[in-house]
Amino acid sequence: MSSIASRLKTAADKSTAPGTVPHLIIIARAGTGKTTTLVEGLKIVKGLPTDGFTPSPQQAEIWDSMKLSAGVGTVCFAAFNTAIAKELEDRIPSGCEAMTMHRMGFKAVRKAFPTVRQPNSFKSEDILASLMGKTKAWDLKKERPEFVAAVSRLVDLCKANLVDGTPEELTDLISRYDIDTNQSLTDVVEYVPQVLEAAKNVQRWGCDFSDMIWLPIVLNLQLFKYDLLLVDEAQDLNRCQQELAQRAGKRLIFCGDDRQAIYGFAGADCRSMFTLEDQLRQTPQGVEMLPLTVTRRCGKAIVNEAKNYVPNFEAHESNGEGAIKYAAFDPDSPENYRTRVQDGDMVLCRCNAPLVSECFRFIRSGRKANIQGRDVGKTLVTTIRNVFKKEGKLNRCSKPESWAAMFQTIPVNDLISRITSWGESEASKENAKPRPSEPRLNAINDRVSCILCFTSGDVTNTQQVIDGIESLFTDDETDGIKLSSCHKSKGLEADNVFLLRIVEAPIPHPMAKTREAFDQEINLLYVAITRARKVLTYVTSPPKN
Repeated sequence: MSSIASRLKTAADKSTAPGTVPHLIIIARAGTGKTTTLVEGLKIVKGLPTDGFTPSPQQAEIWDSMKLSAGVGTVCFAAFNTAIAKELEDRIPSGCEAMTMHRMGFKAVRKAFPTVRQPNSFKSEDILASLMGKTKAWDLKKERPEFVAAVSRLVDLCKANLVDGTPEELTDLISRYDIDTNQSLTDVVEYVPQVLEAAKNVQRWGCDFSDMIWLPIVLNLQLFKYDLLLVDEAQDLNRCQQELAQRAGKRLIFCGDDRQAIYGFAGADCRSMFTLEDQLRQTPQGVEMLPLTVTRRCGKAIVNEAKNYVPNFEAHESNGEGAIKYAAFDPDSPENYRTRVQDGDMVLCRCNAPLVSECFRFIRSGRKANIQGRDVGKTLVTTIRNVFKKEGKLNRCSKPESWAAMFQTIPVNDLISRITSWGESEASKENAKPRPSEPRLNAINDRVSCILCFTSGDVTNTQQVIDGIESLFTDDETDGIKLSSCHKSKGLEADNVFLLRIVEAPIPHPMAKTREAFDQEINLLYVAITRARKVLTYVTSPPKN
């Protein structure tokens, strides 16, 4: 597989069909001002002034390419999530739209099926229950929770990857995404394609979140086709999103960083930038590739550190010198990093469990601190609830709003015992497989360790543990020290970043044994390094005996 850097060098030699405007792929490294470049470029497309903004030579070249679309009628900027789309609405020129790709697809679904309103979050579960002769999905979930979860997850992955769910395809997805079929592989292989086929019946089953992208493709629904469609964070697109974008724009501008592709575990196509280039190269318009590799975010020393992993990355001449420093994780060491951390600094780690312990240490010392990632906290709370559901503790509390009262009556020691047993049971089931998944074993251990961190101190009941998790994990922009997993840090930055490269959470992770997994680990390290504006401090612990 050739690198994006080498492809950029040869892109100029690739001819496009005469009389057509080529598509554009922008390879934008960390902190290179890609959003500003695109927004200001849209002003030029719309014949508006750029408010005195002086472009760099790379930005000027990108604008020259964007000028080829000057005078077009309809323009859309597709953003990675709703929050970014709302922010873009205030920045892009009048007459341009900003939305997520899911909203773009859902508009086509609503046009074809006007009765569809809000997405049905339980669509796959409802279809599966019907296929198996159950009147309620809840009954099936109580009987076979792991089976239902495996089918639902695989249905979503089939949609994201645009596959039909053949036995070979499912075997690949189960292996690639570490799906626990809980000894129900035969049933999983039987029912996933049936659920996929039934999901096309929108009149009966409605539309769920993954359908917003998938239904317009598999049902060939009429999408509004923009004269110019810009897509940000293109490295994180799955196959279905790639196809939707190509159907929704006459001229396409994709912007992303192939070296920030770290979401393969969530269904993204880790080769998205390469896939898009290959596909657009085959179109009559062809494709142009341009770099945006000069960062104004990171100090020069930090850029030099990142260049060990991503060579075509440069610091702007006006950037500060920056610094790479080192500190100890050992609390007894005079070089302990905690004495250096100030409000507004960021602490990063490959795994979540060490972050919880560190966050508690800061709070106990009178410091304000929180962990980025509300969905991580939600996963921990869901694990607690599921453990007690299996034990029958919540049978009389079927509604989530009534769970709090029940959890207040469950002593924290009961939670400790049951979570520990759950972890041992899950690890035992995984180890009993012919080829146990080390990543899954590590994920189980990390989840148990995280929950147990909340059971110490003055905590007496399970609800207090849940309250602690929900208060500590947040996505809010609050003051104090911000702790984050390396994955959750993408899009964030701070003057001073402390990267925990400790025994419990090494980067690259030793279980990343395939080339694809190892490449994503290196990408993750690059992401972590480039969160720092002024100082990057590596925090290390001595090896265990």
